[in-house]
Amino acid sequence: MKMLSIAVACMFACAVASADATAAKSGQVLLKGKTRQGRAIRLTMNGNRLRLKRFAIALRCRSGGVLIDDESGFVPSHLGHGGRVRDHQVGSTDDVWLRGRLHGRVLRGAVRVHDRWGRAQCDSGWVRFHARARI
Repeated sequence: MKMLSIAVACMFACAVASADATAAKSGQVLLKGKTRQGRAIRLTMNGNRLRLKRFAIALRCRSGGVLIDDESGFVPSHLGHGGRVRDHQVGSTDDVWLRGRLHGRVLRGAVRVHDRWGRAQCDSGWVRFHARARI
């Protein structure tokens, strides 16, 4: 069992390293970081385009429960004057807002997710994050 765990961990690490290498070859810069909730966030930057790649976030539901969303599949956002970004993207059941500012190799910002599951309405509120470019 221990050997299987090590093999699975190795496969995961190799897949992540492969994705990082692919991003670097295409001229994209990978940004890795953490949210205030202690969860990972990944973004890529190519010129003045910033793309949320993947992040996890906890949402509080009106019913009193908690929903953990794993978000991905975003279109690029525009980096404006002074490295600022503001974006709102809509999915089939959720809305995702992104705002932030790039300072050198560090992006500091916040994300917010509102999700609807049938009658359940869940919202994360603004969750701050920081991500550093891996060059």
